[in-house]
This record gives sequence, C-alpha cells and structure tokens, in this order.
Amino acid sequence: MIYINSCILTLMLISPEFFGIYLKKKKLLDTNMICILILLSSLLLRLIYISYTGIGTRQHDVHTFFKNNGGHAEYILYLFDNHKLPDFDPRDIWQFYHPPLHHIICALWLTVVDLIGLDYTTTGINSLQVLTVIYSFLFSVFAYKTLKRFDLSDKMLPVCTALASFHPTLILLSGSINNDMLSAMFGMMSIYYAVKWSQDRKWSAIVLTAFSVGLGMMSKLTVGLLAPAIAALFLTVFIKNIKEWKKSILQFVVFGIICIPLGMAWPVRSFVKFGVPFNYVPLMDKNVGQYIDRSAFSRFIDYRPYQLASPFTQWSWSGHPYNEFNPIIALLKNACFDEGTFFDKSITLQSFCTVLFFVNIIVSVFAAAGLIIMLWKNKNIKLELKLIVGIVTAVIFGNYLMFCVNYPFVCTENMRYCVPLIFVNALSIGKYSEFADEHSGRKFLSRSSDIMKKCSLLFCTLTAFVYTVMSFYEVWITTL
Repeated sequence: MIYINSCILTLMLISPEFFGIYLKKKKLLDTNMICILILLSSLLLRLIYISYTGIGTRQHDVHTFFKNNGGHAEYILYLFDNHKLPDFDPRDIWQFYHPPLHHIICALWLTVVDLIGLDYTTTGINSLQVLTVIYSFLFSVFAYKTLKRFDLSDKMLPVCTALASFHPTLILLSGSINNDMLSAMFGMMSIYYAVKWSQDRKWSAIVLTAFSVGLGMMSKLTVGLLAPAIAALFLTVFIKNIKEWKKSILQFVVFGIICIPLGMAWPVRSFVKFGVPFNYVPLMDKNVGQYIDRSAFSRFIDYRPYQLASPFTQWSWSGHPYNEFNPIIALLKNACFDEGTFFDKSITLQSFCTVLFFVNIIVSVFAAAGLIIMLWKNKNIKLELKLIVGIVTAVIFGNYLMFCVNYPFVCTENMRYCVPLIFVNALSIGKYSEFADEHSGRKFLSRSSDIMKKCSLLFCTLTAFVYTVMSFYEVWITTL
C-alpha cells in the first residue's frame, strides 16, 4: 500500500503511449501528434519528480523559508511581506542581487494562495514547484516549435523533441524553485521568436522576441548572453532584405525600446542606488571545502579514467576522494544528476545511473559532431540560422568555461548555466542523422547514425526510468 501513489503516477506516465497506440490503430497518429504525446509524457515525468522532491531537496541557493538565512527563499518572502523591491544594497543578503521577476511571480502566487484561504506557509510554499514545472514544460514546448522551424524530417523530429523534453536537467530544474528555469524558458522563447522573425519578419515576432529577452534578463541577467546571437541573426536578415531597410530599422528600434528598459532596469537601479557592478557575482571563500585548488590548465587537460569511476559529481566534503575539477566531465555528470548521488543504498539501481551517464557521453559526442556538420557542411540551412545556433553555443559554453576558471568551485560546474545547449544538442542530433541519410553510401555514417538514434532513445528511456524509480526508492528508504 505504501507504493500506491508511485504506482498511480507511473501508470499516468505511460498512459500517453497507450493513447498513441490507439491513435495508430485508427490511423490518426502523425508526426506532430507523436511529438505532442512526447511532450505530455515529459510533463507527467516532471509531476512525478516534484511528488517526491520537496522544496528543500536538490535546490540551489534557496536556503530555508522563514529562517531569515538569505537565499531565494528569503527573497521571495521579502517581496511577499513588504510588497516592494529591496530598499537596501542587494549584496547585503545572499542572492538578493538577482533580478526580481521570478521572485515577484512566486510572491504573487503566495498572495493568491493566502487570499483564497489556504495556508501560504505550507500549501503555498510547497506548491511553488507548480510554477517551475510550467516553466520547464514550456521550455520543451518552445524547443519543439523551434526544431520545426529548422525543417527536421518526420523521422527525426520526434527523437529530437524527446531529447529536448526528457533531458534530466529539465526534470531536475522543474523542482528547483530558484530563478534558473524561468530564465531558461525565456531564453528558449527568445531563440524561437528570433528564428520565427527571420522567416516571416512579422511585427508580432520581433515584439515577442524583445519581451522574451527583456523578461528573461528580469529573471536572470545571463539571458543577455543570447544577445550576440540574436543580433547576428538580425544583421544577416537586414542585409539580405536591404531593399526593405526602413521596415527593418523601425522594427529594430521597437525591439530596443521594449527590450533594453526591461532587461537593464534592475542592474541600472542597483548600480545607481547602491553602486553594484553590472557583472556582479558574489565571491566565495577559498577556504570552503568545495574550492578546486588546481590550475586552470591542469583542470582542462586531465582526463584520467578514475574520474569516470562514478557517474556523480565528487565532493571531498561528502567523503568522496576528490573535488570534481574537470569542467567537461563535471558538466556531463551534472547534466544527468545535478550535484547529488542517487540510489546510494542500491547498487543495482545505481548501475542504471552509470549507464545513463555513459550514454549521455555518447549522445553528446554525436551532438558535437552534428553541430560541426550542420555549421560547415549543411548547405540547406540558411546563414542566419547557422549563426544563431553557432553563436549561442560558443557564447553559452564559452561563458561556462570562463565561469569555471574565474570561480574555481565545484558548484560552478553546473548544467544550469548551459540550459540552451539542450536545444542545440537535440537539433544537432537531428541534423547529423539527416546528413547521414543524404550520404547513405558511406557505411560509417549510416551505422553511426543508427547507433546515435538508438542511444538517443535509450538516453530518454533511462531518464524516465531513473526519475520514476526514484519515487519508489524514496518511499523504500524511509521504511528502512
């Protein structure tokens, strides 16, 4: 009886698959419907995840509600209690330096919960994950819509949609009540509407691009890292349509009028009132246990096999033999399991995590190859689309590596700083397969494409398995 909730949730997760079988028998199952069912399944997986993951589990800089110990929790409660932005230097309290949009939405949520007569201190706080589930799901929806804009084949669109829906990071962030998932959602929306504008040049598309970037920066300033890629797309389309330069210039002006005030309001306010630098990031003490006491050079060239002995991020303060130091290996581990260790009381279940980790490595290698092929070999993709994908990848990944060098701590090596790459990887996998199909005479490409598709589906299946079984595991360990 103690597993009844987990069983019900598991049946819910597989219900879209049965519905798909029914539609197939009725000859009503097309590519778009398959993708919709994939998205629905991923939403159910997110709901399963938050059913056993509380607001104090696998969080980032949230801290504890009602303890006045800083973090995103205190930020949310400050806005809820005071109905105004902080009137003090935001550097005085941990995490208050962040733009406030996510925290405002959470405070409004608590206000509504309180107004309808529910206890905001319990029901309200615990239900904040509903918001992050919505953000995570919408990220996948807009990733799917963007993949369609790149004219993926009917064969690969469902596979790529699955990769952009069942990625473990999106499941983990659906339960994380900091501002990461909201900013990632707006970032994905920014890419989608920018691509849409490049193809139809409608006013609605450029206005929504402006709002997406601006509101994204009101959630987290790193969304501004997408600006170079969007600017390159704008410039390319402008040159291609130079005869309509007046319309383009006017659209760019409107974009700036909307985006710049929204995106820069918080950093300008913080700088003018309190002297907070625009690129402010709080420093951590080198004496903390997670400090990585290695040179940047040694961190990037050391790929000794012992680092693959465990699929989980290593922390010396948790009894692990070393602090995870290689940013690439750390990112691959973190993408699957964040900073935690799963199934530590079951070697059998933990073996599935190991397989998921190594499958992720294989998929990532194929994605990297697919990205190179797409940017350099694929002549069917327009230049502006290549630019936005290439520059997004270079800036986001480059920023991550620089962040790891400038702030050498284990917590810096986190996939939550690279969420847009989930979409890039999914797209690259699709384009690799299409390139292989176009060169079907090359046996290596054909065989590698088959392996890639199987590994991609295995990656999504293992993700669903691991994060569903966790619900049973959490119940089991509480009964020991």
